[in-house]
Amino acid sequence: MKLHAFPSPRSEGEQSGAGGLALLAMMAAAEVCEGAPPAQAQGFFSAIGRRMATLEPLEGVSDAAVLAARINGFWQDLGWGEIELAVGDDAIVVHHRNLPKALATDQQGNWQTMMLGLLQGAYDAWFRVLGSGPALHTVAQWQGDVVELRHGR
Repeated sequence: MKLHAFPSPRSEGEQSGAGGLALLAMMAAAEVCEGAPPAQAQGFFSAIGRRMATLEPLEGVSDAAVLAARINGFWQDLGWGEIELAVGDDAIVVHHRNLPKALATDQQGNWQTMMLGLLQGAYDAWFRVLGSGPALHTVAQWQGDVVELRHGR
């Protein structure tokens, strides 16, 4: 399955039900966050992120600029912001900006918890497809409105 199989939010005249989907996502995040221990909720959202990553296969990408462009295209098609990617000696660092905002009713921060897990799972899956070994890990944290992801030791 590819991302283009899903309707684009940019399609003119298309009634995508984005508001209802956002509400559904918020309620699902609340249910998971309130009903599961934090590690299980993180694992659940990461698994969804790994599934999302399969919609943009990156096998064979060997250039950091091409990698960033492909990942940016994926997130921009979803309306989920854009990234800056830096390859360092000990880690790949991604700064993901302009993510969708939570609904005002999300007082517990479930949206941020869900987004952090989704992004961590997606990036970890992409880096593993590109050849990352089991000794390397992906960690994600919010820094204001930006999610910073580090993949390395």
